[in-house]
Amino acid sequence: MSGRKNSLKGKTVFITGGSRGIGRVTAEMFAHEGATLAICGRTEATLEAAAAELKKAYGRDVLWQRADILDTASVNAFISRVSQTFGRIDMLINNAGESSQRDVNGINWPVNAVDAVMQPLPKGRFEAITDDEWRDALEQKVLGMIRVTRAALPFIRKAGGGSIVNVTSIKGRQPPPRVVTSGVAWAAAMNFSKGLSLELAGDNIRVNVVSVGGILTGQMEAGRKKWAPEKSLEQFLAPRVANIPLQRLGTIEEVAQAIYFLASPLSSYTTGQVLAVDGGGLRSV
Repeated sequence: MSGRKNSLKGKTVFITGGSRGIGRVTAEMFAHEGATLAICGRTEATLEAAAAELKKAYGRDVLWQRADILDTASVNAFISRVSQTFGRIDMLINNAGESSQRDVNGINWPVNAVDAVMQPLPKGRFEAITDDEWRDALEQKVLGMIRVTRAALPFIRKAGGGSIVNVTSIKGRQPPPRVVTSGVAWAAAMNFSKGLSLELAGDNIRVNVVSVGGILTGQMEAGRKKWAPEKSLEQFLAPRVANIPLQRLGTIEEVAQAIYFLASPLSSYTTGQVLAVDGGGLRSV
């Protein structure tokens, strides 16, 4: 953060998936700096609770509404409400999106973009992937991002410029086996971000990417229960950590800090870039 409380006073930040996990912590960082918040997600109870807690803790206006990035009408409805309420959007954080894991041939462990030591790689399942599964991956990881950005863009222009941060996975640059749909979809999201950064630079709108890998979230415990209920969380995560150079998983706070940096004026001369927050797991520069 900037170290100057209220440095973003008068600015509005729109965060998809803003009620929990990375999105929620990111919202807290912007609230601390004085920004007005608009958050959406798919669960009303979680959104309502997050908005109330953020307003109580930071005294900021927090507009929330249930909206699904896969549904154009719900996205447009919320952004219309944001524009009517605040009149502008200065920063857009495309944080919503789901990971993909599939059972196949009796193999039931998560597949990582950073290969685990001593763990045999599962067989690929490309031939079993249906058109619907491909469409789902592209909808969740690319088209939803495009849908939200398209709707918010007029209001970022109205603000005189701003920034967009798209949250993706390092699978877009270092694809694992078995979930080839994720790698392709995230690569497309990164390419979209780069192309958009060139298109919008003349409008004083920056577009960057935070690409994550090996982050400790609540989904890890859910994964343990699904894939290896007989193991402790530490045992379950050990293969995931083994090939990460920093020898640990990252925190959602560390991801949120990267998002804040790229969205805020701290990175005012940075656009069209991908920042990997992965403990060094990505094997290319």
